[in-house]
Amino acid sequence: MKKVSFNILSILTLVITFLASCSNDDAVAPDDTINKNGVALWIVTDPNTSSGVLIPSSTMFEGEVNPTTAPNTIQLGAARTAGISYGNAIYNTSNTVGDSGIQKFEYNSGSLTTKGFIAVGESRFTFEIVSDTKGYYTDSERSTTAIQTFNPKTMQRTGEIDIASAMAPFITENVTRTRIGSFMIESKGKLYTQVFFFDADGNHVNDVSYVAVFDTDTNTLLNIASYNDYVWLGFERKNSNYIGKDENGDLYLSGTVGNMVDGMHARCLRIKAGATEFDTTWNLDFNDFIGTSGSFSLGGPAVIGDKLYIKMKSTGMNPDYSNIAEENVDAYEIDINTKVATKINDIPSSGASTFSISAPLVINGNVYFSVSNSSYQGYYSYDPVSKTSTEAFTLTGGLASQLIEIN
Repeated sequence: MKKVSFNILSILTLVITFLASCSNDDAVAPDDTINKNGVALWIVTDPNTSSGVLIPSSTMFEGEVNPTTAPNTIQLGAARTAGISYGNAIYNTSNTVGDSGIQKFEYNSGSLTTKGFIAVGESRFTFEIVSDTKGYYTDSERSTTAIQTFNPKTMQRTGEIDIASAMAPFITENVTRTRIGSFMIESKGKLYTQVFFFDADGNHVNDVSYVAVFDTDTNTLLNIASYNDYVWLGFERKNSNYIGKDENGDLYLSGTVGNMVDGMHARCLRIKAGATEFDTTWNLDFNDFIGTSGSFSLGGPAVIGDKLYIKMKSTGMNPDYSNIAEENVDAYEIDINTKVATKINDIPSSGASTFSISAPLVINGNVYFSVSNSSYQGYYSYDPVSKTSTEAFTLTGGLASQLIEIN
């Protein structure tokens, strides 16, 4: 297999700068009960440009997936940051040539059709869709104190919700720049997104995590929730899925770092279903799982019942990233109540540097983990009932960027 490299340290550097036809190899499962509507897979095929492909399928992939010959493939100028699915469509974070924005692809019987695009000024932004006609996104080039609104049906921007007055009390003399974003998610009629207050060096001024909570019926701000520990929640990437939502609406907000100068330190916070404040009775410190500092999470949590699923480096990340080449990013199951993390040993380890950053996700009651190392690229499926894992499918080339179920 040809190895495709993409250095995650360069990803971190870029983020810091931003803040200052068919072959037999392309088999899919004949059992169409796996997914009602289908699945989609983003693959980075050129790490130098982050370009790649988006491959839809009416059933879950199996066997080998070849990104150069898979049917119904959409070529993408940027495939590293991927999108979401809503209403039998896929909403990507760029158009086919790689321009930043929300690109709608309508899905029908295993194929995709381009249906509209909203340009976004910043290269990293986040968005959420809450109904057929209502969606939200961030664009710091347009405003650093507002979220934007759009209509997913017509793919037109419809306005913005400015919360400058509510942010004002948090702006001290050391704050030189504000921002809204990093993650965005809806639960129980409320929209959640992070609010930032930076100093001249690009560090967050207070050791506090702030999350704005909006009412999606009235498009009004309900609260700016605060938690006394600064975590860069969501880490700007939908495909890492650092934000998990339980079926009951509880939100698990994770991040692998706070201020970059402080080094890697993964943590997870919770907001209960429909709440406007953090649940201060619960949190996870991933340093506890590895028994040392420098915990590094590469995606998750996915949520099933009382369990969380993550990918985490089993040893601490050195402050100078000198051990980033180690291939010991492993799959873990975490008990929400006991806060015990258990390594899933029958899923092979992945690498942190030059490999896939696709996070665990839940499809049809199973958790799909990307496995990406120097000798293998593909996905494994974990059954949380039997506690067993099986190989789902492999890639003949490229790096998996994201796998989603089309809903």
